[in-house]
Amino acid sequence: MALSCRCNKLLILNAQRHLHLSLTACQSLASKPPALSRVFCGWRRQRQVSQLWTSRTWWRGFRSQRNKVEEPPVVESEQVSLLRPFLYTFAVCGASFTGAMVLNYENMRKVFKDLQSGSRQEEESPFKKRSQKAIGFRDHLNSMWSSLSNGQKFVLGIIAANVGVFLLWRVSSLQSTMLRYFSSAARHPLPSMTLSSFSHISFLHLFVNMYVLWSFASVGVNMFGSEQFGAFYLSSATFSSLASIACIKLLKRPMSVSVGASGAIMALVGAVCVRYPNAQLSIAFVSEIFPHSFSADTGVKCLIAFDVIGLVLGWKFLDHAGHLGGMLFGVLYAKYGSQYVWGNREKIMRWWHNIRGKP
Repeated sequence: MALSCRCNKLLILNAQRHLHLSLTACQSLASKPPALSRVFCGWRRQRQVSQLWTSRTWWRGFRSQRNKVEEPPVVESEQVSLLRPFLYTFAVCGASFTGAMVLNYENMRKVFKDLQSGSRQEEESPFKKRSQKAIGFRDHLNSMWSSLSNGQKFVLGIIAANVGVFLLWRVSSLQSTMLRYFSSAARHPLPSMTLSSFSHISFLHLFVNMYVLWSFASVGVNMFGSEQFGAFYLSSATFSSLASIACIKLLKRPMSVSVGASGAIMALVGAVCVRYPNAQLSIAFVSEIFPHSFSADTGVKCLIAFDVIGLVLGWKFLDHAGHLGGMLFGVLYAKYGSQYVWGNREKIMRWWHNIRGKP
């Protein structure tokens, strides 16, 4: 009995001691409200997470997100407007041909002034003296350059520009700038539609395009003249980029990036073959193994058929829409453009003559 009373007293003392400790802890927590608030907020956040995990609303939101992922993605070409590329192409064609007409007038004016003053013969003698002083490699280069026609010199300038852009692609710090301004795409700045015709990433692409350009450019320059050929080249390059962007928009295909001078070269090939349909052509390097030839008219028809098939079947190795756009521009210009555009340059030249005054 005494033992049980003693045990009861010990239990009462322990209970009082635990109660005193709990009250002291509560007072300490009350004296530090920030700590208590952090504990309470952490508990509340965990409760909210648990409620979100088990709530039906969260499950509905997850299902709606999954349904959005499973839906077919929206093609970016549907959101592209063709108004700005069309206006830019129109502006480039107008500005290039107007500038070419003004340049043609300035060249004629210079020739007239030289013939009138007799300074044309005086300028030739110092050049001959300088070429006679040159020896060795310099003399050889001077003789090679002087043997070229004005058209070939003009084409070499275009090739040099393409080689320069090709080397710029090799600079790692310029990769983003080159991709933005020297590759044609609907999302890129409008000048890329023209600058992309001077851009080649691989050496094989550059070599093939420049070889074809050199093969047909001499005939094209003799046919059009240097000034008209320059305007024709820039306009056809921009028009081929417009055709590529428009095809992606109308066929609702995913966006792609296009580079190369193929569009302008196809326009040149189309113009030359339309002017000389009976000229005999052959494929370079293949004719040495398998001798063959075909008419220029047949070659144009085969190129158009090849690009139409590639466009219908969705071949992605070449920009078939750009090729067709360039070919269409070259054929139409050779038939009508040279007569109705360049043939009426007298108005522009007379307007510029009134600004410049009499020589």
